[in-house]
Amino acid sequence: MGQGSREWLADLPEVCRRLGDEWSLDLGSPFVGCHVSLVITASRGPRRLVLKVPMPSTVELGTLPAGARAAEADALREWAGDGAVELVEHDPATGAMLIERCVPGASLDHLDNHDDADRVAAEILGRLHRTGPHGPQFDRLADRAIQLAHALPARYEMAGAPFEQWLLDTAVELLGHLCQSGPSEVLLHGDFHLENILSAGREQWLAIDPLPMVGDRAYDAVQYLLFRMGDLADPTTEWTPAIAQFCARLDLDPERVKAWTFARLVSDALAEYAQGLTTLAELESRQGDLWSARLVHNLRE
Repeated sequence: MGQGSREWLADLPEVCRRLGDEWSLDLGSPFVGCHVSLVITASRGPRRLVLKVPMPSTVELGTLPAGARAAEADALREWAGDGAVELVEHDPATGAMLIERCVPGASLDHLDNHDDADRVAAEILGRLHRTGPHGPQFDRLADRAIQLAHALPARYEMAGAPFEQWLLDTAVELLGHLCQSGPSEVLLHGDFHLENILSAGREQWLAIDPLPMVGDRAYDAVQYLLFRMGDLADPTTEWTPAIAQFCARLDLDPERVKAWTFARLVSDALAEYAQGLTTLAELESRQGDLWSARLVHNLRE
């Protein structure tokens, strides 16, 4: 944990006390399994809410969504509860947010029927993908992709060239191609997957925890379809139709989705390895980032 994170941790009790007073909150218990924010149940009168205090650093260093977490409040404000949880209060000094609590709060991966899950996810994503104009607080996916493409070769060498050169070269080439072509840009969720879609009361399902950027709609299918791959008995034969079916619901080009998926997997794998967060053996194991990158490469037309 870096110095900034240690200071954030030390300041948390006072931040929570201050915001609890300013926003007239009754604070409850923290949610378990939150790695980059303190997330606490809260209430204000009869309304059930969540207090979220994000860390000042990011776990996405060296990846496409690095730093995008800072614009979460802006995205929730723009969506205004349409497909995502409502932003109730925001403290710019700390980045803390008071947001609508999803009750009962079961994630979409609890649905046994994958077709039903795909239908729900596509309906929500279609509402979140708003066209511009969007403010400067949102980074452009294309700009991030160009920066990443330029940075990857040096990072690869510094990490000791941990995997085959062709994986890196293909990722760099695809990032360049994806930035030079594509449909009009929309506001992206940025981390759209089964566990970030929760059952709620105001609407049946709502999205949470965005890493918002502005860019190609196809990018938002990447995380969702990676999670779906994990549910398949044989991804080598079942993933292509799963990708095609989900893309058809949103009128997305499956080949663009596969290209973003490959680039994301290779860049994530390099970042995780370089930071010592994983081993090469784990990345090459079934469902690991490099294993999945090789699979999606073989599935591309």
